Amino acid sequence: MKTALSLILFSSIFLLSLTKEKHSKAYKQSLKVLNGFCSYIPSGNTVVNEDTVSVQGFYMSVREISNIDYLEFLHVLKKEGQFDLLEKAKIDTAGWFMASGRNTAYAEHYHRHPAYREYPVVNVSKEGAQLYCDFLTKAYDSISNGELKIKFRLPTKAEFLRAGRGDDHNATYPWKGPYLRNSEGKVLCNFLALGPTNITRNEDGKFEVVLNAPGKPFSAFTDVLAPCKSYWPNEFGIYNMSGNVAELLGDEDVVIGGDWRSPGYDVQLTSTRPYKGSSPWVGFRVVATIVGH
Repeated sequence: MKTALSLILFSSIFLLSLTKEKHSKAYKQSLKVLNGFCSYIPSGNTVVNEDTVSVQGFYMSVREISNIDYLEFLHVLKKEGQFDLLEKAKIDTAGWFMASGRNTAYAEHYHRHPAYREYPVVNVSKEGAQLYCDFLTKAYDSISNGELKIKFRLPTKAEFLRAGRGDDHNATYPWKGPYLRNSEGKVLCNFLALGPTNITRNEDGKFEVVLNAPGKPFSAFTDVLAPCKSYWPNEFGIYNMSGNVAELLGDEDVVIGGDWRSPGYDVQLTSTRPYKGSSPWVGFRVVATIVGH
């Protein structure tokens, strides 16, 4: 089974440049082992809070970090006896009860049952996510025997938007169109799709959303969360930048992109809300930059 340690993809341009040089077997093997986890996002501009920002090229994981990825990390911490870090990085399974009081099955099975291996890890803290990035940095360095040094970290807001929008600064969603369904009527991400029976007008004349209406929200396309590689990738081959899990950022204490309980307006690429700790709605992906070779 592929995990984060065996799934990192460098751009074809970079790979071609490397093949012109002579490198050790370990160096070449490291490139092979890393194939598939990241896409290269070329340098370009993006708009952040109405300001045009220049973003240097970087690599971003094509998917959210999965349960099996994160469990591998926790296993290494335990094996190495790093119990202080293990405590900081642990998964808070009780977080599932934030979603509702009837999530005992998710609390018991979501993070460890084989059926959910390729689903995004949730209920982890920002500190835990950052420790995972440190783990990947160290692991990759050992794979290449230190010949190719790459640093993993959480994305900045500018990097997230650059990867989601590409060169279209006005893109609302990563698929560029303004709609949440394609021409065949299929939903394009995991979100809370509300129907007419979920809208009511209260005594003050204001509209309200009713989630337990007879028609129910027609969002039951997934088992709450969707696998990390679901729906369709964007132009850079990246999945689920809108919906599924709201994602942590490295430079701001917010989560971005909306999640599986967010209505359509709130899964826009620019949608943010304050980060308030681990929850079943928050996950993360990583970016990587080359710092030496």
